[in-house]
Amino acid sequence: MNCPLCNNKAVFFLSVNLIGFWKCENCGLIYKEPHSRLNRDIEKKRYLFHQNSIADRGYIDFLNQLIIPLLNFVRTEDSGLDFGCGHTPVLSEILKINSYNCDVYDPFFFPNADFSKKYDFIVSTEAFEHFFYPEKELRLISSILKPNAILGIMTELYDQISDFHNWYYHKDPTHVCFFGNKSMKFICKKYGYIIEYCDNKRVIILRKTN
Repeated sequence: MNCPLCNNKAVFFLSVNLIGFWKCENCGLIYKEPHSRLNRDIEKKRYLFHQNSIADRGYIDFLNQLIIPLLNFVRTEDSGLDFGCGHTPVLSEILKINSYNCDVYDPFFFPNADFSKKYDFIVSTEAFEHFFYPEKELRLISSILKPNAILGIMTELYDQISDFHNWYYHKDPTHVCFFGNKSMKFICKKYGYIIEYCDNKRVIILRKTN
């Protein structure tokens, strides 16, 4: 099977509950077999079960893992985009409360973003693992970022997971792609980024160099 991030041949990694996982030795991406993907209607219904709210202190603390380091790299006059914001774009609300400009995009709930616009920063929290075609999404993201712009990503990295078979993260049927540090280094090399910050767990902040 060809890797959906770099299009190189991947090798079978393991099977969990009749779902095959494949791993690309070139970019490090681990991904589920395409037959496991939910259809669009079922996928959207699952997202509607999410009860994220700006009144949820625990969820705000979760987002702050990205927001706090991000604010070291962006200015209030910068224009931002929350890419894959879900039906309740809490992160962009937090940024707006703190005087940062942040548009929203989600293919299910806010599909009408203006992709002719160029941004100073893009944040994507708990979205990369949902991408069926991460190469396509990264091309889009990179095309709407200005030179020297910031890309803040939150997706749980698998490097510290000793028991991938029982890892909770892939048990969500909407999670189809899993990234490690090697994947992030590949993204930097292919799309022209440098790593400004990484907690080696789930938060990565990249700067576009071209």
